[in-house]
Amino acid sequence: MDSGRHERRHFFRGRPRPGRIIPVRYRAGASGGWITAETRNIGVGGAYIASTDALAIGTILTVELKLPTSDQTFTLPAVVRWRDDDGGMGVQFVGVDVDVLLELNDYFATL
Repeated sequence: MDSGRHERRHFFRGRPRPGRIIPVRYRAGASGGWITAETRNIGVGGAYIASTDALAIGTILTVELKLPTSDQTFTLPAVVRWRDDDGGMGVQFVGVDVDVLLELNDYFATL
């Protein structure tokens, strides 16, 4: 890894990353109410969601988002993997359709 990429990664550690702050909504289970929040960092494998309504670790949820480059709403099944003291949570996307993964990857590759 070149030192420029390492320095950039170190600079953004714990900070919002440009282009990766995206409005989202999420809910636990199929019948829970939708909660509006935003990501502070997101990739094809998961996201950090800044929210005061963070869910318990292990909770299965549905995340919906729109990329700035598309009008399509993406629905991503996820699992809460960790929480922080500020109420945010790290979620891992699981069982995501390949076409959705490719669309997300195309967007993140442009950042």
